[in-house]
Amino acid sequence: MSTVSACESPPASAPAAASAPAAASAPVSASAPASASASAPAPALTSASAIVDLPIPGHPAAVVSLPVGTTSKRPVIIAAHGNYDRPEWQCDVWRSLLGARANHVFVLCPRGVRRPDSPSPDDVRFTYENNAALEREIDAGLAALSATYPDFVDPGPVVHAGFSLGAIQGVAIAGRRPERSPRLVLIEGGHAAWKPEVVSAFAKIEGARVLFVCSQSGCAADARWAASRLEKAGAKTKIAKSSDVGHRYDGPVAETTRSALEWVFEGDPRFEVKAKAAAPRP
Repeated sequence: MSTVSACESPPASAPAAASAPAAASAPVSASAPASASASAPAPALTSASAIVDLPIPGHPAAVVSLPVGTTSKRPVIIAAHGNYDRPEWQCDVWRSLLGARANHVFVLCPRGVRRPDSPSPDDVRFTYENNAALEREIDAGLAALSATYPDFVDPGPVVHAGFSLGAIQGVAIAGRRPERSPRLVLIEGGHAAWKPEVVSAFAKIEGARVLFVCSQSGCAADARWAASRLEKAGAKTKIAKSSDVGHRYDGPVAETTRSALEWVFEGDPRFEVKAKAAAPRP
């Protein structure tokens, strides 16, 4: 994938276009038939593609990375993109960096609204109007995800991961509803949004923790400021710094994010990936 970079304000010129992702297939769900025996093995989630479009009533379709093959309920990561960005790119990067966990979690990537200054009709970029609009879109997306995959979506707290604008708006949402997203992954953004009232509300939630991922040195300095506020209030924080490759979330930044995910999921058994038992010898 080409460089994925999005800023918090419209860029002076359009970034180099990234290659378009493969068209997502319609989601396919599996649920147990009414006549199934109680001892029959649970059905698995099947899909022709691991990344699919998710229709959302009243909102643009989201993109979802599916835990293909799972037979149980799985937690959800919200991956909110930056300005002048695309949900397809977010879901593609997150599925890759999750590694072995890719088929153990859902990744819901909200679309937002079209940018009128997109490079071309075939290369449409997106943004989010404001944090309240993004919150409504996430609510509707989670409802649609649960309705589409009722046997597989865990109803518990989600992890909010955001890049740039998606990080900034994710902090505001977490401040209003910290019980829904007590664990945050903020990549290249979301520092100044930690106002005292937001810090206080978020830090009260048991298990609250924030991973700050930075490429640029300015981001790292701002992250240290935000982390200090959160730590004083009782929340756990971690700062992960990649090599300076600019304002982006793929490449070295994605690798740095991957290396810190164990800390993000620590203490939440829903994210554990258990090793498969070795097949018995004949």
